[in-house]
Amino acid sequence: MSYLVLARKYRPQTFEAVVGQDHVTQTLMHSISAGRVAHAILFSGPRGTGKTTVARILAKAMNCEKGPTPEPCNECRSCREVTADSAADVFEIDGASNNSVDQVRELRDNIVFMPSASRFKIYIIDEVHMLSLSAFNALLKTLEEPPSHVLFMFATTEIRKIPITILSRCQRHDMRRIDHGAITDYLETICNKEAVKIKPESLSLIARQADGSMRDALSLLDQVMAGSEGMVAHEFVLDILGSVNRKTLSELSGALLSADVCLMLSKIGEIYKNGQDLHKVYIDLLAYLRDLMVIQLSKVPEKLVDLPEVEMKEMARQAEKLSEAHLNQIFELLFREEATVRLSPQPRMAMEMVLMKLGRTKPVLPIDTLIEKLDQLKTSFDQAPEGVSTSRLTSKPHQRDGSENVSSPPPVSSSRQVKPMADLFRDSERVIRDPSVIWERICQQVSKSSPALAASLAGSRLIANDDSRIEIEVNGSDFNLEMIRRKKNWTRIGEMLSEFFGQPANVTIRTNSTINKHEKAHKKRSEQLQKKALDHPIVNDALEIFNGTVEKINIIQEENQ
Repeated sequence: MSYLVLARKYRPQTFEAVVGQDHVTQTLMHSISAGRVAHAILFSGPRGTGKTTVARILAKAMNCEKGPTPEPCNECRSCREVTADSAADVFEIDGASNNSVDQVRELRDNIVFMPSASRFKIYIIDEVHMLSLSAFNALLKTLEEPPSHVLFMFATTEIRKIPITILSRCQRHDMRRIDHGAITDYLETICNKEAVKIKPESLSLIARQADGSMRDALSLLDQVMAGSEGMVAHEFVLDILGSVNRKTLSELSGALLSADVCLMLSKIGEIYKNGQDLHKVYIDLLAYLRDLMVIQLSKVPEKLVDLPEVEMKEMARQAEKLSEAHLNQIFELLFREEATVRLSPQPRMAMEMVLMKLGRTKPVLPIDTLIEKLDQLKTSFDQAPEGVSTSRLTSKPHQRDGSENVSSPPPVSSSRQVKPMADLFRDSERVIRDPSVIWERICQQVSKSSPALAASLAGSRLIANDDSRIEIEVNGSDFNLEMIRRKKNWTRIGEMLSEFFGQPANVTIRTNSTINKHEKAHKKRSEQLQKKALDHPIVNDALEIFNGTVEKINIIQEENQ
């Protein structure tokens, strides 16, 4: 007799034997007892969670000679035939290979005949979502009103692919992933029956690899048992499954979180030499960091992490040394780069590149620390560095040597109190406070009546003083200077300035060459203040916290300077 794999040898034959699906089995048992079994039942859920197994047990329960009963005897002819896949009235159909409309029509034509030896004629269609749309449509009327001797049982892993018209005609039961502990306990029971000695940590690893699928877990256990004799070594299980041991995973994650690049590269080299799948190792590392985050954040991590108690305590000690924000940052970046390793033709180099990049990532500040630093920043800005401000640019009054008083146009209104020009610039926010904007508008006005004068004014600038004077600094050739000095032109400019400010404008003209040593000292002082502001630790903290850049620095000098 050929070898019977564990998944078939230990397939549950009663509802009580089904692992991890009590919410489904209890409902079915109650419905059988109450005589309220639906004519069409749909089982959905991940692979290997017992969909087809439960459908077969239900078929046994409905056709058992003692039934319908929630506890099939597994001894009568009907029960034995279902167990042996030889029941004449129970049809198990693969939806992937019987998905055409003609095959469904043939099924529909055959259901009118009474069962040959059983109470019900039962159709179990596995992977029913593989049926074509035409096949589903051909099944609709029959599914809604089948003969009283017919039961339909469907199983699918992709419920979203089934038309809503089919779903509305079925009683739906959703199977869940089987939890890690339940799989581990079941594997241990089977090992005892098979007289196989294997460590609990190995069974835990197999259960973790199965990812909630009992069939996958049994297949992996079958593979481990087939390749070993006597006591199964944990290292052998690691080799079979292509996984790294938890110690290596812990060391690799520790190197990543502490930014120890040399240790990271060393561990990756060891894993690579052992021939293990680096993408799988990458996924295992992601899962490890996920468990580390849960242990750090949750008050009851044992409900969310499927790990032995000893290992959870060790991970808890590791998590205590890490900030919540830093761990979340590393996990997020590692998750984001998963495709880089998965799709790379050189997974070792890709993984090394990703981990080195993460190792150089500067830890983010926890929110409490961030708030504390912002409070310190606010306090420090109340005592800001000398001369640094976000206010407008002004100058301390001083006498410029070499300037000449060209004209003093008459006042527009003698009743208006005369104010220093710099104050007018400050106070006239309802109009304009920027000398460059004022000068631009004056030049635009001049260009309407005298384009030649406007051309000479191009490049010049307006300067305000605190002694009721303003200056026009002329740039360019001597021709421009002479053009502006002409009485007619200069009078027109003075009138415009007087009209703008509403008071006499004491205007002085100068060229670039008249800039004296005081202005140069002022410029040098401004540069020093800018450098002092950029080098200030509070400013650097602000840039680091907000990951910002300096766009502009405005300089003022206090009135008492």
